Amino acid sequence: MPITRTGCLTKIGRGIRLLGKLSEAVVLVWLVLPRIESSRHDGIIERWCRAVLDILDIRMTVQGQTPPGRVQSVLFVANHISWMDILLLNACQRVRFVAKEEVRLWPLIGWIAARTGTLFLRRTSTHQLARVMKSTAASLRRGDCIAIFPEGTTTDGSSVHAFHSGLFESAIEAKALVWPIGISYRRLDGALDADIAFLGSESLVSSILNVLSRPTTHARLSFSSPVDSSAGDRRQLTAWCQHAVEQSLVDHGTLLIPSHASPIHPGRRSSSPIAAA
Repeated sequence: MPITRTGCLTKIGRGIRLLGKLSEAVVLVWLVLPRIESSRHDGIIERWCRAVLDILDIRMTVQGQTPPGRVQSVLFVANHISWMDILLLNACQRVRFVAKEEVRLWPLIGWIAARTGTLFLRRTSTHQLARVMKSTAASLRRGDCIAIFPEGTTTDGSSVHAFHSGLFESAIEAKALVWPIGISYRRLDGALDADIAFLGSESLVSSILNVLSRPTTHARLSFSSPVDSSAGDRRQLTAWCQHAVEQSLVDHGTLLIPSHASPIHPGRRSSSPIAAA
């Protein structure tokens, strides 16, 4: 099914509105958030993300075992397809992200990310990984919610790459819950929308223009049951979370290339974490 594109005037209008929201973000981060109670930050950021999703005409469906209101000390774990994943997650539950070091260098967006608590990781540096693990654990102990994309890259949504286990140790040290989430994008006919993915050498500007030119994007967040991080070591926890994410996508007809990893059975305490909520 060919992708329908918006008209030039619609695309320009949405682009102008998006630039307006980015300008608003600068004002919020620079002038407003530092001057108000921290308890109000989350609601402001969540509303801003929902407003951007509305401008981009991204229609989000949330299903599964979603958080019951605001939660604390949770490591959210998701597959990664696009920069829009960040907006989707923050529109549901305010989280801090662990992002690759390159994001810090993105014009304006990198500055906003840094000022709103993003932790940056140079994936090739063992020293940086240890530092970010320590910072993540400390944030979880304080009650923050952290989101990670343990694939370490983006995909087109038809498969889930192997999860890296390093940052799962932070949840174990902080005795935090771990909450797997499957993210997917679909076309109007229900088929997988691989063209929305932000892949490889594509620039952020090119990806944003691609989204602006689409009349509607359908996104789905599939929440699995949260996992007690104390019920296994980090490799067991990583394997369980990857299986949970893959299963949530398979259940809804999204995953085209399932992992060959053996499924983990939560009922067996010796080999996998136990779901807890």
